[in-house]
Amino acid sequence: MALLKHGISIGIERYDDDFFVAFKAIGTLTHHDCEMMVPVLESALAGVKDPDIFALVDVTELDGLELQAAWDDLKLGVKHIRHFEKIAIVGKTTLQEVLAKLANWFTPAEVRFFVDNGDAVAWLKD
Repeated sequence: MALLKHGISIGIERYDDDFFVAFKAIGTLTHHDCEMMVPVLESALAGVKDPDIFALVDVTELDGLELQAAWDDLKLGVKHIRHFEKIAIVGKTTLQEVLAKLANWFTPAEVRFFVDNGDAVAWLKD
């Protein structure tokens, strides 16, 4: 029996009211994966009136996501849409790059695509 590795790892660093959040998506994300991650993020943001979020999203190992997981992601994004300042997406496919560019049309945050993690981190901290 083969084990299918999937999930979202999350790292959060806080500097005053600025949050640097790193997400790494692996495999095919499920609704359950999102249910595990969202409370971690919500707990970190609790008590901060107007947080600024700088997000690093690594999708280099993402194979896909269930429809319910996509809905969960959309709900989280809409809830915190005004808090995201910059979103750096690190990926490896042309489709990921195109989706990152499309995201700029739907969010006030600045979204950029990178193939190098170091370049993405440097841009977020700039």
